Amino acid sequence: MLDDAANQGFASVTLELPDPRRFEHFEPSPLMRAAEDFAAGENTSRQLLLTGLACKISSMLQHGDESAVRDAMSHPSSSAAARALCQALDTALTPPSENRGVRLHLFAIPVLFVVGAQSAQRISGVLGDTDAIRSLFEKSGALGHCRNFGISNALTAMESVDAISWSTLYSMAQSHSWDASTGIDLAPADIDVSAERETVHLRFISGAALIPADAPAFVAAAGNVGHWGLQLTKELGRQLGTPDVSLLAIPRAPRSIVRATREGWYAARELGFQLFLSNALRQARMRVGEPDFTISSGSDQTIRIRLTSPFDDLFDQTYGWPLANTDDLNEIATSIMSLLEDARVERMQVVPTVEEVVDAKRAAH
Repeated sequence: MLDDAANQGFASVTLELPDPRRFEHFEPSPLMRAAEDFAAGENTSRQLLLTGLACKISSMLQHGDESAVRDAMSHPSSSAAARALCQALDTALTPPSENRGVRLHLFAIPVLFVVGAQSAQRISGVLGDTDAIRSLFEKSGALGHCRNFGISNALTAMESVDAISWSTLYSMAQSHSWDASTGIDLAPADIDVSAERETVHLRFISGAALIPADAPAFVAAAGNVGHWGLQLTKELGRQLGTPDVSLLAIPRAPRSIVRATREGWYAARELGFQLFLSNALRQARMRVGEPDFTISSGSDQTIRIRLTSPFDDLFDQTYGWPLANTDDLNEIATSIMSLLEDARVERMQVVPTVEEVVDAKRAAH
């Protein structure tokens, strides 16, 4: 347990937390063993191991055995193995490299919405003007060598993107035709705005691009968000904003479908904690002075950051950072420590055991 972390200097403090996730410990499947080998492989052999694992997944998807791949992703033997499977799946779903012809590339743009209102509101999950969004990508040069480019008018929740058939994505990756892009129809998800506080909501804008096989994919051509991000923020604000709602859209770089969900999930959790920390610290410093921080792993598979005060028993706020199977616990710990350092936190304790969570509803997410 660490006390007075600020006095020690945050640079010298390591946030070591037990992993509260429950991974499978029975005999792994051949696919999981290949993922474990890749995760543990040396740098010199990792590319070969990745190729082998991606080929296994490709073969399974090609033969309609998607359920086995999803089962492995849902019940990994470790977070490292889950990340290995995720990387291999992304490789398997990437259009093959060729020197001629065109390939269909599917992508998703994670967008973080920070919203607040004086009363409960609902923001539509349907974009009214996709032509304006396409135009801003064209003007920024982000379309590169696209022959055809289109985006959905739906702001889609992560659950819908996760549910896209990987077998369908695999078939699309082999396609030379724009017509194959009609195989995915994602439902829009409205954003419910709470009157209690500003909240973070993750949505995805999906799309497709037909690109010459020897040209960079859209996700590479549009990889620099600085070239178009501010314009997209303004455009989404124009299309979705209302006088009764404060709305800030923060787009992330476009990614393949698999990478977009993983990176979007992490970014939303990190921004959610940053927003919570800012609000909770401001309240504490105005009301009770510097709060005490307790950081622990929760039995509900979250990392919990709790603020309390020895001068006011009623001041008690907790942020629960939920962990996905693919999350790197060390990466999350580093992010938390960096944000606490920036906030000039003075007193912090780290609980070395997994704590039983009795009332998960008390934690903000």
